[in-house]
Amino acid sequence: MTYKELLNLYKNGQLSDEQKKAVKADIEKQEAISEFLFENDEIPELEDSCLKAEIAQSDNDFDEKRFQKMIKKSIRKAFLKLGVGVGVIVLALVIVASTVMPNIVDAMYYDPTKIVGTTEEGNNTSRLSVDTMVYTELFTPGYYRNKAYASHKGYGKYDVEIFQSFTINGQINNVYGRIDKNTLTLFSDSVFKLPAQNVFTPDNISGVMGHGGAGAAGNQESALRKLSELDETDYYVAYITFDKVMNYDEFVAWSKDNDIYPHWGAVCRKQDEKTYIADGVLGFNYFAFGGAQAYDREKYPYLDYGDVIKSVDSDGLKLASSDVIQKHVTSMLSYAIDNDTFFEMAGCPISESELMMYIESIEDYGLFTYGFAMVAQKDEILKTSKNENVSYICTAPLN
Repeated sequence: MTYKELLNLYKNGQLSDEQKKAVKADIEKQEAISEFLFENDEIPELEDSCLKAEIAQSDNDFDEKRFQKMIKKSIRKAFLKLGVGVGVIVLALVIVASTVMPNIVDAMYYDPTKIVGTTEEGNNTSRLSVDTMVYTELFTPGYYRNKAYASHKGYGKYDVEIFQSFTINGQINNVYGRIDKNTLTLFSDSVFKLPAQNVFTPDNISGVMGHGGAGAAGNQESALRKLSELDETDYYVAYITFDKVMNYDEFVAWSKDNDIYPHWGAVCRKQDEKTYIADGVLGFNYFAFGGAQAYDREKYPYLDYGDVIKSVDSDGLKLASSDVIQKHVTSMLSYAIDNDTFFEMAGCPISESELMMYIESIEDYGLFTYGFAMVAQKDEILKTSKNENVSYICTAPLN
């Protein structure tokens, strides 16, 4: 007779008293074992098969209620094991989501914290610092910045701070913002703020093709009148257009002869022997401070204006040679093309193909300028406006 048949006889009351007592004792024993296993699950040797063997050894009495209780406890134990397994899986997924997934998402977007080099002094240079340095020199005269910091927040998000290392008007204006999945938001417009595309009037220069239309300050007479209305103590960014195109050496000689100190030169590209094109406000630092950035100097020679300054073997105001400044400008243009993600975020006003045409023009013909920008007060701006080679001046308050 099997133990199952014995249990059925016990359930139907067909066993003798002695057999009932034996089966009942087996059930109590089974309950004690089940409760112990439920509370002490660390004994792997005791499995259900062992318990079944214990039951199979007896042919005594059986108690239906206790039998049901035993089954329920076995089910509870099974669900407990299942819950632990599911919990482990969920925990693993949470760990992956909190540690691995942010890195996967980060890899899909611009990372401003990436270290691009280390200086001789042991200071790391971040990608954001170099990107900011190049962008502000090329496109935002008067607002050059060469140091920035980013704090990683995960999932392609970063808090950023752009530092002002040098001031002319005595005010330091660090700018804060965020980058969220290749979208840049700044809480102030004093950095990466592009000047109006018609602050210069290159169309008024013979042989130069520009944006067309009137200048930002109106016609020449209106622009001169507005200069007399400037505040005596405030500082302005003055955008000055020449009456002719100059190459770099001519530009240097002109500034020295007239005791004028431009901060930034506006670049045009030469299309042929008679035609120049100025299809955007783009240029280079002329008199400015330099940084100490680490970057790929072999790929981008003289990218940092600090390296341009170091190239000048003089304690005076001798400017860099045309060869050095041309390498500086072409390096910035090449860098802008190679790092288009940031430049698009910042609002680059010139297309990649146009940037490439500027590089080709400088390499083939040299560097040419049709104007410059300077940060100055009213008196100095009025003095500059009286120079015979100045055809147009537009000003904007220095923020």
